[in-house]
Amino acid sequence: MNLKTKVKDNSKLSKIPEFQSSARKILKAINKSQSFLILTHMNPDGDAIGSSLALYHYLTQKSKSANFILLSPIPTNLQFLNGIDKIKILQNPSEYILSDNFDVIFILDLNDITRLKDLQKNLELHPATKIVIDHHQEPKNFADYYLVDTTASSTGEILYKLLSQDKEIVWTPEIAECLYVAIMTDTGNFRFERTDGEVHRIVADLIDYGVDPVKLYNEVYNKIPFRAAKLMGIGYSRLESYYDGKLVLMPIYHKDFVETNSEEEDTEGFVESLLSIDGVVMSILMMEIVERNEIRVSIRSKGDFSARNLALQFGGGGHINAAGCRFHNSDFQEIKQKIIEKAKAILTNGSNS
Repeated sequence: MNLKTKVKDNSKLSKIPEFQSSARKILKAINKSQSFLILTHMNPDGDAIGSSLALYHYLTQKSKSANFILLSPIPTNLQFLNGIDKIKILQNPSEYILSDNFDVIFILDLNDITRLKDLQKNLELHPATKIVIDHHQEPKNFADYYLVDTTASSTGEILYKLLSQDKEIVWTPEIAECLYVAIMTDTGNFRFERTDGEVHRIVADLIDYGVDPVKLYNEVYNKIPFRAAKLMGIGYSRLESYYDGKLVLMPIYHKDFVETNSEEEDTEGFVESLLSIDGVVMSILMMEIVERNEIRVSIRSKGDFSARNLALQFGGGGHINAAGCRFHNSDFQEIKQKIIEKAKAILTNGSNS
């Protein structure tokens, strides 16, 4: 196989002058720099991990020094990815100091510096060139360069379009697999609204570059630890239904994690699975995270019923069909009741609420 395959440029975005200009500036920054840091959000999903690892492989291919740091553990269903052992997980982010040796800092799959928590102040003061690649709405102004497309299916899709502008790239199976996982997971295995023809053309290219779709689907969706299955069973036994079955809510408490010897990252995919219940158009997973004195809320929805609009009312954010928010020093039952009450208007009026 000739890995240095000619890029099939099917991207509408890559033909837009603004994209081409931003892409040229970012590639120029990469070419003239040597030391890179890659950051993404806490509780990383497949898009965050996949796109960041793809960028890591690309930078090392160009003989650059690349570092990938996470603020929280890697979900178990993503630990098979090539290069996962190169990721540094910070045990005490508040004590970590960003090295001045980094020339460029990439921030992927988030556009709000506050989501980097303890690294926020460090990052704001750092002299490195900062580059954001993302697809979330309402980006905050804190970086030097932005490659943001809020209509894209995933950060992985945008990164593919950026890397395609480098005619010297070698499309290895490692890069292709990471991008495929990024796109597959953020499109809900190619079933969410933004899964258009362009996404499938990109995926076809990635398959040509060495991706095995069956293998990756099985790794991501068909392998969960026994402890996670037990935790899911507890969650399903407590399911709550509201508004004639349109909304379901799964509460998971600290004692459930203890009883099953499971971790927060073991809940990957729980909230999405609830949308398969007949009649459900919105699902909510609420988790009690005692070590951070936090209540983490994940929201998923179908069609015009906006998960994002619900999350925004509590200081969170995300996409129309996938969003979330967090609460600190709060009562679990009080928060649950407030969320259920706010969801009513959205379930009655759709995305206009």
